[in-house]
Amino acid sequence: MMDILSPRHLPTLRRLAEGRLLLAFDYDGVLAPLARTPQGARMRPATKKLLARAAERYPVAVVSGRAWKDAAEFVAGVPATVVGNHGFEHGCAREVPKAVVARVRRWVRQLEVSLAGVDGCFVEDKVSTLSIHYGLKRQWRRAEEAVHAAAAALEGARLVHGKHVLNCVPASFPNKGDAVLRLLKETGSAQAIFCGDDVTDEDVFALGPPRVEGVRVGPGASRARWRLRSQEDMDAFLTTLLALRAPARAAPRRRTLVGPAA
Repeated sequence: MMDILSPRHLPTLRRLAEGRLLLAFDYDGVLAPLARTPQGARMRPATKKLLARAAERYPVAVVSGRAWKDAAEFVAGVPATVVGNHGFEHGCAREVPKAVVARVRRWVRQLEVSLAGVDGCFVEDKVSTLSIHYGLKRQWRRAEEAVHAAAAALEGARLVHGKHVLNCVPASFPNKGDAVLRLLKETGSAQAIFCGDDVTDEDVFALGPPRVEGVRVGPGASRARWRLRSQEDMDAFLTTLLALRAPARAAPRRRTLVGPAA
């Protein structure tokens, strides 16, 4: 992987910025520092300000494994499309089919039994999917083994590995790669830059150029072409993208009718 902030790669970024470019980001560990608790961390104020400015010059999306309502709360104030639950909730909270809700509830009950007595893990029920967090204690290897064994027994689940978390998603659900392809179509973008830090993001990185330029945030092997050395470099990356595209000119004011939302 190549360091996307290296000066010698600036011409590549400039070429991308001159085209119809979508900027898409995972949230945890990418736009915000990675937190040890399931509640997550908020963006630094400087990062949020830069992201909001970027959204005035590019179409911007946040593609998260979190439930849409939780991801949207973190991104509140930024004019970005929010995709939750690994692509299932695209741009809004979505009613989950009753059969899916019932299946996830069965998974939760099954995990409560199989993980009883395993210290340092927590099942986050997101109605349409669930996440099993196991990095809550310093000694977490035993919990990891137990979590993976328990999840492997869940019927109809696609297991998506993360950092100290295992996501259990109905096998029929879309993945983040599907979500980014849909965003490209919706925004009329020819290409996307997608920044991610986790195994859940590899479905996007696998799409590859010319449609998607993947940026792995932090260390580790990846199918991404580019790398940011750490989450702390995100502000510098956003600043570079802002410098490469002039602000959009304000559109002429038009008289509009204000009525109830559709």
